[in-house]
Amino acid sequence: MKSFFKIFRVTAVVVLIGFLMAGCVGYTDDDDDSDGNSDGSVTSTDGGKGNSKTPGSTSENPISVNVGYSASHTISSTGEHWFKFTGTGDPVIFETTGNVVDTYIQIWDDQSSIGWSYLDVSTNDDGGEGKNALCSFTTKSGKTYWIKITAKSSTAGTYTFVVKAPTSNLRTNLITVSVGNSSSHTIFSSGTHWFRFTGTGDRVFFETEGNVVNTSISIYIGDSTSSSYVPVSKGNNKGINFITVSGTTYYINITGNSGTYTFIVRNGTGDGSSRYNAKEVTKGYSSSHTITSSGEHWFIYSGTGNKDTFKTTGNAVDTYIEADYEKTYFYPRWDDNSGEGSNALLSFTSVLGENYWIKITARNSTSGSYTFIVE
Repeated sequence: MKSFFKIFRVTAVVVLIGFLMAGCVGYTDDDDDSDGNSDGSVTSTDGGKGNSKTPGSTSENPISVNVGYSASHTISSTGEHWFKFTGTGDPVIFETTGNVVDTYIQIWDDQSSIGWSYLDVSTNDDGGEGKNALCSFTTKSGKTYWIKITAKSSTAGTYTFVVKAPTSNLRTNLITVSVGNSSSHTIFSSGTHWFRFTGTGDRVFFETEGNVVNTSISIYIGDSTSSSYVPVSKGNNKGINFITVSGTTYYINITGNSGTYTFIVRNGTGDGSSRYNAKEVTKGYSSSHTITSSGEHWFIYSGTGNKDTFKTTGNAVDTYIEADYEKTYFYPRWDDNSGEGSNALLSFTSVLGENYWIKITARNSTSGSYTFIVE
């Protein structure tokens, strides 16, 4: 019997020691940050894809962000990063910075059992500086938005994701553009896009294209808080062209209703077919033009500060001249038959450096060739 109790006591002690040792081992936390980043940044070796332990690796575990957020993230060429933002009812800008990754942004505004509700016109590729992405729109208060960032063009590396509010300060939240720019941008009904251009000394055309957005365009020069130059309508789109001053900074503001538009910056001169495509002329200009009875020819002239004369010659067309002065949009100057015969002649003292649009039409069902002279 003593032997039995002795064996029982030994066995009990062994079991107790085993139990205590097991309690010292601890447990594995399945929700632990697998990449060891306590700040929740995404730097997983799988490119931020497929590892549910990594914050931001899937739509189920997005990184929560708000206005003022700015953090760097490393992504592979096939990776994806997810962020979550709660709307405030105010405009917001989501953008990436850095010169390593060609980023792409997609935004959703709901997640349910039937899948994602995809935000209309909520993707962007190169709306930011260089190959960075930028989306801006007015959020709905309390609504949750999911932001997905991926890499394009086989690029990989580190980028910075920034969430910020638009500002009326002309020198922030800008996209720098130059001659040759042709970029698509997504805008919402209360959105505002700002661009910056450095003058080349040449005539430059700033225009929007697309059939979705009815855009409005304004241009600010240097430190000026008042817009300069009057835009010309082209259906839903707008355009402005003028001779830029080399080295001067111009700020271009574009607003519109919801949709995607293309912003184009180009050099050149017009063909005279419309106000926007007015042909540039200077003092001493003299050239022949053929016009139909219902046609119109447009010319653009930069004021000299002196008395300038615009006239037509020839005996085929009964010409009519109108001059638009940019600052007041329509300056009441016109002429029908002050020139020789049925030719038009218009003289006035121009304002130095200001643009004048000269429109010539034919009257009394006449058509044919005339010569337009500036002297």
